[in-house]
Amino acid sequence: MKILVIGAGFVGSAAAERLKELGHDVTVTATSEEKVARLKERFGKAVVLRGSDVETVNSAVAGMDAVVVTAGPSAANSMTPEERAVTYREILVKTAENVVAAAGPETKLVSLSSLSVYGDAANHLDVIDEDSPVTESSDPSPANFLLMEAAYGRAGDRAVILRCGDIFGEGDPPIGEKVAMAHKYLGGSVPFSGEALLYRLQVNDAADAIVHAIENDLSGVYNLTHPELPPRNAELFDRLSAEQGLPPLVYRNEIASPAKPISVDKLSATGFKAARSFTY
Repeated sequence: MKILVIGAGFVGSAAAERLKELGHDVTVTATSEEKVARLKERFGKAVVLRGSDVETVNSAVAGMDAVVVTAGPSAANSMTPEERAVTYREILVKTAENVVAAAGPETKLVSLSSLSVYGDAANHLDVIDEDSPVTESSDPSPANFLLMEAAYGRAGDRAVILRCGDIFGEGDPPIGEKVAMAHKYLGGSVPFSGEALLYRLQVNDAADAIVHAIENDLSGVYNLTHPELPPRNAELFDRLSAEQGLPPLVYRNEIASPAKPISVDKLSATGFKAARSFTY
């Protein structure tokens, strides 16, 4: 298969490597010539692309059997609602709209979404699955993830949406370091909920799920995380703050997230399970 991976960062590069190893003809993208030069050394085929640019998306998607979209907003540009409104709209929604418009009638589409789309709308349930209600929050984070999902949904059975937790891996700062950075650079105030469960996903599990979706011709929406119950944000972050002699964080609850267990039964039924260990 000819496969385009939009956003060859943390997850995209890992997925591209696996797809190449399986014999697929893979092209990856980045947003600058400098990054593309490095990617060409690693993958052979790489192009400069911004998902919000209609012409470059049309050119890159043409003739592809599958398009994998792993491009996502950076945390550094997502700390306020105003920043999220701009960044999430451009990177998530515009990319989705352009990819769907450019894709051929048989082109498979695989995209990473977020468990934040549930917000707190399903916290009255014992377990949250793919049929559970999603948030009506106006915050730009879940709102734009849902707009992105709706755009891919217009591709019908050709689209696969993987709702992920926090993705981590080699080179990612430890959570304790991130907590210290929140105190240092954000004044100890963060936009999410203290009661939310901190679901995490190892980057290689995310990459394997993408490959699994393509190789098994999946379609629809799937929760992608570990089946184990994680700690709550405040439970973990405030302990890590105390261990560093720092006060508890302030949780602004701008981005409400699930506080009940997430079911991964639907994806498990297709033969996939996140297999790697995760740390807190």
